[in-house]
Amino acid sequence: MRLWLTTLMLLAATFAVTSPAGATANQQDSLIYMPYGLIHSVRPASQVDGYLAEVDSYGIGQLVFAMPKFKRLGVLKVPKHNREMLVRWSDRAAAYDAEHASSLSLTAVYNGKVATKKNGLNLDDPPTRANILAGIESSLGLGLSGVQLDLEPYPTSPGFISLLEELDAMFARVGFHGRLSVAAPASTSRWSPAYLNRVSQLVTQLDPLYYDSESTTVAAYQAWMQNSLAYYSANASPASRIVPILPSYSANPWHLPAVENIETATGALADALGAGSRVNGAGIWWGWGFLLDEEGAYDASGDRAAWQATTVALPFSP
Repeated sequence: MRLWLTTLMLLAATFAVTSPAGATANQQDSLIYMPYGLIHSVRPASQVDGYLAEVDSYGIGQLVFAMPKFKRLGVLKVPKHNREMLVRWSDRAAAYDAEHASSLSLTAVYNGKVATKKNGLNLDDPPTRANILAGIESSLGLGLSGVQLDLEPYPTSPGFISLLEELDAMFARVGFHGRLSVAAPASTSRWSPAYLNRVSQLVTQLDPLYYDSESTTVAAYQAWMQNSLAYYSANASPASRIVPILPSYSANPWHLPAVENIETATGALADALGAGSRVNGAGIWWGWGFLLDEEGAYDASGDRAAWQATTVALPFSP
């Protein structure tokens, strides 16, 4: 009930929020991770339309929805209500785009735990990768414009490279031409230059996650971001787009909202761009905080204001 009341408030506010004039962000290079409940429970088309208008008002084009997690052997089971809602979001986004000359798209993020010992996904096991591919292929017909992999701990084995190669081959076979993105480590020590370069050759978009840094000062957080973006710019393929994910959510043991937020992260992006790093857009983790204030648990008004006034106006790389 509280979420429904919040939605009604958003619907009422939709037409009061407009994208800033002269913004340089490309809508298709901006993304937001949407609240889980918006596809994991059935919602009416009117509510979907309200969220589409709200997201569009912030100049965000990629709406990212979490799929159920892969099982240990890579099997993916997508319940009927998830399928129904993905189709509804896709259909309503197409109708919204046609009416408003917008460019909203639906990305499904496929997530799972990578094996560290005996538990989790063994990406070096061909049958496990085959199951992952089959699960993704079976959901492509639900209206997806993009596929994202969020496999953590971030894989470093040859099996992940093989999975990306096999995904590309499957997309070519079935005629899927949407974006393939990966959630990527902000740490410069996780993926070597050669590994990062090979990953970037196989995907459309890299999404390094700039949150949960454990930073306790703004200066340390911004330096961490700038160093990471310089590393990505130096080692990623020019053909892949670098879209960093910025934080908008309440505190946890690894995250101080006063340090990690849209304003401070945008400042780091501005400095990184000024230093010559390649930054093609920006994303937000996540809609539960940024759009809905976590139903009163988080005040994202500063994040929304910073995004509208500053983030979308950055001179992003073409």
